[in-house]
Formats: sequence, structure tokens, C-alpha cells
Amino acid sequence: MKRGIVVEGRGSQVKVRFEDNDQVISGWLDVVQRSTAGMRAFTRPKPGSQVVCQMDANREAGVVLGALYSDADPAPAGDEGTVHFEMPDGSTVIWKGGTFTIDHASGIVLSIAGGKLVVDGDLQVTGDLTVAGATDLKSTTINGVTQVGD
Repeated sequence: MKRGIVVEGRGSQVKVRFEDNDQVISGWLDVVQRSTAGMRAFTRPKPGSQVVCQMDANREAGVVLGALYSDADPAPAGDEGTVHFEMPDGSTVIWKGGTFTIDHASGIVLSIAGGKLVVDGDLQVTGDLTVAGATDLKSTTINGVTQVGD
């Protein structure tokens, strides 16, 4: 097992600099993924990321097992059981205790909690929209007609 810093990436591979080994830079190392068939997820550590590698005895071949949080790249805030995804543009997807929130870099926020979907920002629906139950359309414009509240 070796710790290093990613210096370059391509496809599903990276090169890693091992600071404790005279700054030696590895050859291309595969990055271990959760799944590569069926339901797939992919992440490749960016240059500057601290990673843990499993290397062969000669340190000539190996794989990147994952990235580590550090002072430069701290873990996102969250309690035990929180799932947090952060995208390069600052958008986040967070699941915490039954609440699911998408906070997009454009400023639109979607939240699902307590049986409600809340959209904070402009909503555009293409296609049919069926609404059942009580509906409050105060200060809403539909087809150019504004509903005025009491």
C-alpha cells in the first residue's frame, strides 16, 4: 500500500507521484470503481488528489483504491448516514435522513421530504401536468394569465 498524489489522468487511469519514494511517478494505474457493468458509476481522482494505491512488490504496477480527504480537500459536512455528492461546478446532491436535495449551480434547488417536492426557482413543465388535491396558484402566471391572491 502506498500513498501518493495524482499528477495526470486519462480515461479510467491516473499517474501518481510517490513523495516518500524520491518523487517517483507511476505508470498508468487503473482506478478501482464500484461497478463497471449494469448500473455504473465513475469517478477519477483529479490531479492534486491524495490517493491510496495497492502496488506490486516492484512498485511497477498496481491500482488506485481510492482518494483520501486532506486539509487541502476536507470532507463535506454531514452526519453519519449522510450521502453527499459534490460536482466540479459546485452543484450538490445530498440525502440525509429521508430528505433528498439537489442544489444546482444555476440556483435552482429541488427538495423531497415529508411527501412533498419543493422547487425553489423557475419550473418549466413540457407535456401534460396533472394536479390532484388542493392547489394554491397565488402570484402564478399560466399561459400569460396571472392568478392574483386574496
